Amino acid sequence: MKERIKAAGKAAQRAASRAAGPAPKQVKLKLVQIDFWSATRVGFLISLALGIATIVGFSLLWLVLSQTGLFGSLSDLVNSVIGGGGSDGVNVASELNLARVLSFATTIAFFNIVLGTALTGVSALIFNLIGRITGGISVGFTNN
Repeated sequence: MKERIKAAGKAAQRAASRAAGPAPKQVKLKLVQIDFWSATRVGFLISLALGIATIVGFSLLWLVLSQTGLFGSLSDLVNSVIGGGGSDGVNVASELNLARVLSFATTIAFFNIVLGTALTGVSALIFNLIGRITGGISVGFTNN
């Protein structure tokens, strides 16, 4: 009887261990090189997404400012500070029209795309140089 109870207990333990799954394995690897073109492509796509977000953000900001009438208040403030009034005063809304704001946002986005892509490639080259000197970065992984 005792043997049957022990066998049933061992069978239950095996079933429980199978249900829990195998123990997680840990692997330690070293990152010693980043492919230049791969890093440059990823950097370009991230910079492109940020450039699109910049243009959309500027246009939404202009839309909110124009709909709330803040341009008129800002024109009144500037005219009261510089002493201009009437037809010779400053009109902020005409100076900051949508076309001018979007061209400025597009210029900023373009420069950010070019600089972001170039800096990503340079960063990959610098990491590769440091990786040759120091042997890379140790990274641990688990299959959990």
